[in-house]
Amino acid sequence: MKTCEICGGLGSSGTPNTICPFCSGTKESTSASKGFIEHHICGCNNTDRRNCPWCKKPCHHDASLNPRILISPI
Repeated sequence: MKTCEICGGLGSSGTPNTICPFCSGTKESTSASKGFIEHHICGCNNTDRRNCPWCKKPCHHDASLNPRILISPI
């Protein structure tokens, strides 16, 4: 079986004592996880602003407030 696209086959969403809402902890790919990856909004504004944490691809924002410019702290 193919592993869950969201949790990467871990069965949890990354925080302690939480179950992946897409595979329900089974670690297997579901139609919900496949659909989310196909039609998700880029989440790079929550991480490094270069790569989407969901699909691991470069930023693919389509918003007017495009966060592709990385501003380093002072």
